[in-house]
Amino acid sequence: MRQDGYPSDFINYSLIIRSLMRKNRVDSAILQKLYREIECDKLELDVQLSNDIIVGFAKAGDLSKTLELLGAVQGSGLSVKTATLVTVIWALGNCGRTVEAEAIFEEMRDNGLKPRTRAYNALLRGYVKAGLLKDAEFVVSEMERSGVSPNEQTYSFLIDAYGNAGRWESARIVLKEMEANNVQPNAYVFSRILSSYRDKGEWQKSFQVLKEMENSGVRPDRVFYNVMIDTFGKFNCLDHAMATFDRMLSEGIEPDTVTWNTLIDCHCRAGKHDRAEELFGEMMEGGCSPCNTTFNIMINSFGDQERWDDVKNLLANMQSLGLVPNSVTYTTLIDIYGKSGRFNDAIECLDDMKAAGLKPSSTMYNALINAYAQRGLSEQAVSAFRAMRVDGLKPSLLALNSLINAFGEDRKDAEAFTVLQYMKENDLKPDVVTYTTLMKALIRVEKFDKVPSVYEEMILSGCTPDRKARAMLRSALKYMKQTLEL
Repeated sequence: MRQDGYPSDFINYSLIIRSLMRKNRVDSAILQKLYREIECDKLELDVQLSNDIIVGFAKAGDLSKTLELLGAVQGSGLSVKTATLVTVIWALGNCGRTVEAEAIFEEMRDNGLKPRTRAYNALLRGYVKAGLLKDAEFVVSEMERSGVSPNEQTYSFLIDAYGNAGRWESARIVLKEMEANNVQPNAYVFSRILSSYRDKGEWQKSFQVLKEMENSGVRPDRVFYNVMIDTFGKFNCLDHAMATFDRMLSEGIEPDTVTWNTLIDCHCRAGKHDRAEELFGEMMEGGCSPCNTTFNIMINSFGDQERWDDVKNLLANMQSLGLVPNSVTYTTLIDIYGKSGRFNDAIECLDDMKAAGLKPSSTMYNALINAYAQRGLSEQAVSAFRAMRVDGLKPSLLALNSLINAFGEDRKDAEAFTVLQYMKENDLKPDVVTYTTLMKALIRVEKFDKVPSVYEEMILSGCTPDRKARAMLRSALKYMKQTLEL
């Protein structure tokens, strides 16, 4: 503004900040720059600009600056609007800082401000996100005691809280309370209840939720149908998933990328690769642009079928649409190449990823180490493990278990046990897979007599043996018995 000859004043700065927030382009760095200009111009903040700046930093997620400015404004005697405080409570709760959110909420009440529904909802959402069910219930009870009516959002958050805690029936009771209080539930509320049943494995209740929804006069929307398709897909009920998709279309609801990705993915996971490819074609023909996730799903599908030319064509198609391969794309490529023994291609993908400025993840190295392990290529697995360390990544239990498996498959049991020692020295707790893999390594080199001591150590370490671990012990004892009988 200065360069163009315009004077800087409160109104101009407020308009800029509000414009950024309206366009969802608010950014801490931009706000910091504006704030420095304000200080440089020696402008004393008025009430409106003070509130706008606090709200801007809160929405940008810069909570340290938000609280600093909030304290400064309150200390200067300027009034902070209730809406501003609610925004700050919302931002704090969104980051899991519920203690500070509650402190600002209580400060509102201490200063004679009567919190309304939106303020309670901001605090409630923070507790729900942090998994603090009792605090969430207390907020709703406090609302009722204070004569503040819960709205649709309040009930939605409470249903979320019960769903996250696995209390599905409590969530349904809340739904009944909504109806009793003449608060019309929306499709989102029902989609959350449906998600809860999906996560619990009770996919059959999808039909019941849909019926209750219709009885309440609520029309399913795209989000609800997407959750329903995902529910059926996760439990391999492909006919129900497609029937839901057809119903969605018959009601004039256009599928989005989430819809198509869910359908394609569930068919891939069920081994129905031909149908998945058909759905991918229908998606393109229907004018719905595939995203990175779509291509990642299809790359994995073609990789499972070892259709390597089609994998390359997909990558070319992806880039022609202006989509840049992301870390998931590269991880998928490394995984499919590794599982098929195409290790040169896998390493080339790793190099391409680094050249593109993307940092390899632990998941990617885990896939590569596991691929080497499956073929007993322990030296290559160790090289991948070292590369992982060079890239500054902390070894995960999954990577170390794969390394044990690589040594076991390569008949190097002593090296396998050095990995166990490494875990203990670096405060990584071995799990049942660790001990089972070690027992398998001993059986492979016919050291059956050492298996029972590994099994015993597993129990003493607090690991509960699973079916595979017990099977390993039985195998070892069986061979030991046969040896004694000879």
